[in-house]
Amino acid sequence: MGDERRARPARFGSEAGFSLAEIVITIAIVGITFTAILGGMITAITVSSQHRKQATADTVARSAAEWIKDPAQNAYVNCAGTGSYSLSGLTVPTGYAVSVTAVQYWNGTVPSGAAYQPTFQSGCPSSDQGLQRITISATAPSSSATETVQVLKRATT
Repeated sequence: MGDERRARPARFGSEAGFSLAEIVITIAIVGITFTAILGGMITAITVSSQHRKQATADTVARSAAEWIKDPAQNAYVNCAGTGSYSLSGLTVPTGYAVSVTAVQYWNGTVPSGAAYQPTFQSGCPSSDQGLQRITISATAPSSSATETVQVLKRATT
């Protein structure tokens, strides 16, 4: 009978493997990649949240502008101040604030020329001309986003 030693298959006999340096480099590459991906995701979430707050503030400001323009909700007030037009009854999301920040008055001049641009002034003229430019601001929670809208309101008499 002879030598009964069996030759091991080559695949089991090899002691080849990964060296410590290769493993460390692999871990470093995976760590850097993971950090970059995580940073990108955090940035995307933050920007998305900010955009949502800004869009909601814009919607609130535009809704308030329509509310103030509506003569059934707010009749025209001669020489109105910032507190003259009511926003009570307007639905505003929790944490958001909306207010009238300025009222300007048409000075009554009619410029000549093709492009008509009425001129407004901060103080009410001696006689209210029946046209006001009202500025409305809506602010998101923590003042993270503010949107401003201007609307023209005219006397309907």
